[in-house]
Amino acid sequence: MPLSINLPHAPQNLISKAVDWSRAGQKFALITLIGIEGNAPYPVGSQMLVNENGDYLGQITGGCAEQAIADQARESIRRSSNSNHRYGLNSPYFDIQLPCGSGIDVFMDVASKQCDYLLIAQSLASRNVVSQELATLLGRFLKVYTPNQRVIILGQGQILVSLAEIARLSGFEVICIGQNSQTVQKLAEAGIAALELSQLGGDILDYCDAYTGVVSLFHEHDHEIPILHSALLSDAFYIGALGSRSTHAQRIDSLSKLGNQESQLTRIHGPVGLDIGAQTPAHIAVSILAQIVQKLPKSTMLGLVSDKIVSND
Repeated sequence: MPLSINLPHAPQNLISKAVDWSRAGQKFALITLIGIEGNAPYPVGSQMLVNENGDYLGQITGGCAEQAIADQARESIRRSSNSNHRYGLNSPYFDIQLPCGSGIDVFMDVASKQCDYLLIAQSLASRNVVSQELATLLGRFLKVYTPNQRVIILGQGQILVSLAEIARLSGFEVICIGQNSQTVQKLAEAGIAALELSQLGGDILDYCDAYTGVVSLFHEHDHEIPILHSALLSDAFYIGALGSRSTHAQRIDSLSKLGNQESQLTRIHGPVGLDIGAQTPAHIAVSILAQIVQKLPKSTMLGLVSDKIVSND
């Protein structure tokens, strides 16, 4: 049975929505933050999507200038012309100030076609990196999109449910595999689709790549050994497992007997999570997610994964 992928509440890129709007015949602008002078709440490469009615998704200033940006995007859409704009410091729009005192440059693209966005969407759906060249007044840039960050959570209990909830809210795709029907039911009540472990027909290796973290939250740890073995064979950027230090030592011994080398075994974070004195399930989930974010490769950091721009000059 295929695993259910719970999509993040706030996707890292807006390409799927661009495809939807294009298919519906709506005109829109994809707006990209291409430069920052000073400090800003969002990194270079962050994007907004604005349609001809002024509806918009995404943010690039944290709410300071989104409405003004949307209004000017509608003008670009009306003129069918790409445009560059400066906001904040040294901007001609003196009435639009950014509280951090910075200046930002944005590029409004209204010329890309449905096939361009469809190609990007298909590549991302296949978990492949894809790029798009932006020809702006400030130079030519390469916008690099990478697949959504993903976390696979397996096991039982409230920690699993809490981790799944906050991971989705933090922009991760979430795949959940419950050890028992009670955990699957708790996940369903939280609006998260999951499979029971007994229904797992394939190997989680099929769902692991360099943008995926794996977290084992089993109470009966025999269940986790084949799963962790598969995770160690993958490119997963993070592997964590619940349990005491003595449990982790037994876990490492079992995995060693399967042929895993020490260099592989050190990839497993156990006991899982940052040591922040967490006691409750919710706080333990926070400590786990914090460790996952800490271990994200810089090229896959939220806001930088699919939001990295490199000048071609």
